[in-house]
Amino acid sequence: MSTYNKYNYYRNTYAVFKEVLESELPFSKWQYTSKSGSAYFYTKEGVYRKSNHWGRAAKCRWVLQKGNEAYISKGRVHIGYATWSDFYANDEHQATYYIEVNFDDKLVGYKHKSHDISGKEIYRTASATRKLIEKVKRVLLHDRWVKYYDTEDIETTRKELIDDLIRN
Repeated sequence: MSTYNKYNYYRNTYAVFKEVLESELPFSKWQYTSKSGSAYFYTKEGVYRKSNHWGRAAKCRWVLQKGNEAYISKGRVHIGYATWSDFYANDEHQATYYIEVNFDDKLVGYKHKSHDISGKEIYRTASATRKLIEKVKRVLLHDRWVKYYDTEDIETTRKELIDDLIRN
């Protein structure tokens, strides 16, 4: 297991940053700004990141956790903090990610296998995970698929279909 710090955390890593409000920052000036416009501040324990793009960043997968939900998006600027122990190797060819679905809020996202408490999740490569998330979103967010099923309970069928997609 690698030990990450300000000199290597940006090389093929996965991390979940916890959202931080600007008013909570323990500093007033960012230490580094990348070519893409993301700003960084380093501490002995971890790194703060201010960015308008979360999810895939170069060869890294950095997710912003807002409350209980993972935020993967481009557009609005958000600030996150991750400790050095929150970083894991991100090998594009290894099955490292699993999919989580929140049916109540109609959200789908991915997590690193290091977050799998049950040990029962199915791991996929980053590419396979991304493709499967698109399929799950089509079933989760749209009802066009319903015409192919003889069902009265759309939500139960939706959950069964998504579970089949994720488990197979």
